[in-house]
Amino acid sequence: MKLYGWGRAPNPRRVLIYLREKGLDVPTEDAGEKDSSILRRDFLEAHPHRRVPLLALDDGTAIVEAMAICRYFETLHPEPSLMGRDAKEIALIDMWERLAEWEGLHAVSEIFRNSHPNFADRSLAGFADALPQIPALVGRGQLRMKRFYEKFDARLAGNEFVAGDRFSVADITTFCAIDFGRVCRLSIPEDCASLKRWHEAVSARPSIRT
Repeated sequence: MKLYGWGRAPNPRRVLIYLREKGLDVPTEDAGEKDSSILRRDFLEAHPHRRVPLLALDDGTAIVEAMAICRYFETLHPEPSLMGRDAKEIALIDMWERLAEWEGLHAVSEIFRNSHPNFADRSLAGFADALPQIPALVGRGQLRMKRFYEKFDARLAGNEFVAGDRFSVADITTFCAIDFGRVCRLSIPEDCASLKRWHEAVSARPSIRT
């Protein structure tokens, strides 16, 4: 078994934080070219999904997408639970994790992919064909992130963690979205006090600081 990541990319980071929270030790390998912003040719040829994270099992199965990989390990190692224990908790965690990915992580990725010079002609991940950047999507991404900050701040005004009273994968994805935003010079607005409180507390967790 081997987990492929790529430097500090946010999606592999989601899985790494999850594994640390679970206390699981999984062999990892960086799929990126050294001192470059591209994935290695041998990785791309072996895995046509062309994205990370990717978990390669010993039987040759490749599991891609961060939450699919986390679900695999959650089934094998249910405790400590990070994806919910009963129907209501499972649904709330799944709901808020998806919102954090779609409204936060995808928004900041939209900004990054359409503005960073190293990703010219690579505005979407996983494509071999050249896809030019669309500058207008940067502004749209910034508007999406504003709404994301406000929505999650309101949610955290009445909850210790994103999905309720326990840390979960919803917190992991939310945290990675916010931290990736810093690469695009985005930060939590000053008036989002609850989100700031939560971010400070989560930042102190050993799984994050490692």
